[in-house]
Amino acid sequence: MAESEMRTVVPVNMLWDKILMLPIFGTIDSARGQEIMESMLKKIIATKSKVIILDILGVPIVDSAVANHLIKITKATQLIGSEAIISGISAEIAQTMVSLGIELGNVTTTADLADAVQLAFDKTGYVIKKAT
Repeated sequence: MAESEMRTVVPVNMLWDKILMLPIFGTIDSARGQEIMESMLKKIIATKSKVIILDILGVPIVDSAVANHLIKITKATQLIGSEAIISGISAEIAQTMVSLGIELGNVTTTADLADAVQLAFDKTGYVIKKAT
């Protein structure tokens, strides 16, 4: 198999106008972190998106290497005029990150996808109203 055939598909989805969402499942190693970043940056530029949600609920372990990949991804998004929100941080992952001394700096995080979507809507000026 050629290297391009072995690459995994990175599903960067248009959630709403100017808002992208990337669900991440499984382990994030260097190669996969690079694939995620490349796919995400291409999609941000193509759609002129201002906010991207990285949902890591499906990532079983967040160690210092994974956190470093996430920080690099969020910094890259900032360099092209977008903002990343990391959602899906469980209590266990939060405890692990604190015990390892991992700091995400200025990265915006939320516990769940619903909070991330609401925050993304706030950042882009959209208002969600319940139909009467």
